[in-house]
Amino acid sequence: MSDSQITPHPIWAQRLAAIAERLEKSGVTGVAAELLDVAASITSRGEEFRRRADELRRRGDQGSDPEREHKRHNLEASHAVGMARLFEARGELQRALEMLDLAKLRAPFHYLAYASAGYLHLRRRDLRAAVEEFVQARRLNPLDRKLAIEAARIALELEDFQEALKHALDAQLLSHGVGDSEDLAARRRVQTLTALCRISPRDLAELGDQRASGLQRASDQVALTRARLFSGLPPSDQKVRKESPKAQRDELLRVTLDLRRFRAFRHFSDSQLFQLGQVGRSETYRHAQVIMREDYEERDVFVILSGRVQVCRRSPIGTQTLATLGVGDVFGDVSYLDGRPRSSTILGLDQGTVLRFPAHDLERLTATNRELGVALLWTFWHSLAAKTRAANLSMTQIISPGTAPQRVAAGQPGERVHIDEAAKIEVLQEQGLSASELRLLASYSSEERFAPEALIFGEGERGDKLYIVVEGGVRISRRLPGMGEEALAILKRGEVFGEMALIDDLPRSADARSHLQGCTVFTVDRQRLEEILDMDPDAAHQFLTLLCQLLCRRLRAMNDRLVAWRLMVGHE
Repeated sequence: MSDSQITPHPIWAQRLAAIAERLEKSGVTGVAAELLDVAASITSRGEEFRRRADELRRRGDQGSDPEREHKRHNLEASHAVGMARLFEARGELQRALEMLDLAKLRAPFHYLAYASAGYLHLRRRDLRAAVEEFVQARRLNPLDRKLAIEAARIALELEDFQEALKHALDAQLLSHGVGDSEDLAARRRVQTLTALCRISPRDLAELGDQRASGLQRASDQVALTRARLFSGLPPSDQKVRKESPKAQRDELLRVTLDLRRFRAFRHFSDSQLFQLGQVGRSETYRHAQVIMREDYEERDVFVILSGRVQVCRRSPIGTQTLATLGVGDVFGDVSYLDGRPRSSTILGLDQGTVLRFPAHDLERLTATNRELGVALLWTFWHSLAAKTRAANLSMTQIISPGTAPQRVAAGQPGERVHIDEAAKIEVLQEQGLSASELRLLASYSSEERFAPEALIFGEGERGDKLYIVVEGGVRISRRLPGMGEEALAILKRGEVFGEMALIDDLPRSADARSHLQGCTVFTVDRQRLEEILDMDPDAAHQFLTLLCQLLCRRLRAMNDRLVAWRLMVGHE
């Protein structure tokens, strides 16, 4: 025997055999047989151990309890799902998926394993894989309302409208008695998909009866296990609040009431404000304290509860103040929406308090509550529109302090033209909108053609519609006393303008003219836009995201221009 080989002492085989005997008496015959096999492999007289191991396996096969095995497999599957959630919380998504695959292997009918895998694929934006997992989870448990909503939403995004309608009808049937807001959202979702599928009311009623019959059969046949207790939240929602002390409850109520009095949050329901207040935390600041720093890569959102702050930018001639914000104003929303570094520094002008919403908490909250996400986007749209108007005013005061822009004649409607729906959809696709929004906007919009240099609308006019450029260009400008026309932007194919007047109901903040070669636009008026956004929270979420990101780009560009103008004025 070589020096590198080590022979275990026979006593170790005896000890393993003794442990196997105790396990055998406890009924764990499978593990006992495996230990006897190990004992046989480390002794030269292992034949007796092998014979006993084979005998234990035969006894185990003859006397196995199917019900016990089923429970054990379910327990192992539940443990694997729990481990997957831990891995997901740590950001190890691939290991989480591996644990869920193990759960499916141990218990093929454990629907939570498929649902959890669906949410993980959704987080990775693998929509095809996500919808496959959700569909399988719904086969195993057709009565889970949230799964029906998710399956409908993803199928809609994948443009599988027929499949989406089936899940949406199930979600509507399962929403009865849950709450008025949930029932209303479910009906809107069905209305949107019915329009996209272009089916008649009779066919819709027939399909609804079929889905109701299927759910009734499932209700009669499916005995939900204790795993259903976990179905109320997606697997990524790990943070369950414990019952808070009275002081914390009072603070949460105070924050909720504070938000309610601000104009930007008046469209929130009470439950939505309460949920939003739960993820916010109050922070005090003092005079000249930096609350948010320029160029930092962070995305938290702030609401001013008391005091004032200054918005500042660095420049070659020193720090410039761009704006002053007060109680109820929102800041930090630009970086939250576009993911870019902070464009300015926020300094405390005097002592006060802000409510900070961590970006990851907002994303988690809005991912599981689409209606709350839409309400938050409305707030951001209000906030961005107000900041854009303030930047416009600041530029006017730099060039012509104390004077108002020159008013021009009111814009006139363009020539009515017809654009094929497919062509309009192609324009909107370039802006990243999905199929549901494309078809709704394309069907509700009207088209106009403007000659070169024609005034589409003038500064100071009341606005009742937004415009999307199809062909040519549109010049956004202002007329300043003693300077003439100052171009602010040249908009090309696919870009949106005129949307600010729809959110704050204030006059147009600039002129819009057809550029050198003329332009063709399609328009959506206020009433139609509200119908589209009110019809389905998923459609509203994507379209409002587009409009908010548009205003983010515009506001960043205007602040850059504002700094440049101040530099020019300072050198004159």
